[in-house]
Amino acid sequence: MIEELLAAGYCLNPTDSDNTIGVISPYRRQVDALTQRLRSRWTDFPQQSIGTVHTFQGGQKSVIILSTRQCQSTDSLWFINRRPNLLNVAVSRARELFILVGNLGRISEGGHTRELVEYINEFGEIR
Repeated sequence: MIEELLAAGYCLNPTDSDNTIGVISPYRRQVDALTQRLRSRWTDFPQQSIGTVHTFQGGQKSVIILSTRQCQSTDSLWFINRRPNLLNVAVSRARELFILVGNLGRISEGGHTRELVEYINEFGEIR
């Protein structure tokens, strides 16, 4: 997905352009894994452009990818559905494009996350 965004003119380094990419996940383990994987592939991927819904420091980005992939079967989105402002952090940081990655069936089980999927289904695109 990152390669497609880069090919479309988005970039990793905020000093290069305003068309930057940010990655957010609800889970610290997922952020750690994403950070390691993304920075091993693209060494100029800024550390502040990857974070949890609690700690993201990247500011607004042209593209925000919200990765809800659960690392363990016990991982849950219950805390996001209890505190919608955490979900708002991810959505509000995207200037142009918001990409939700995960199992839509599982994401749709919650209240606020279900509303987000319904909104994307109505006004966006699901692939």
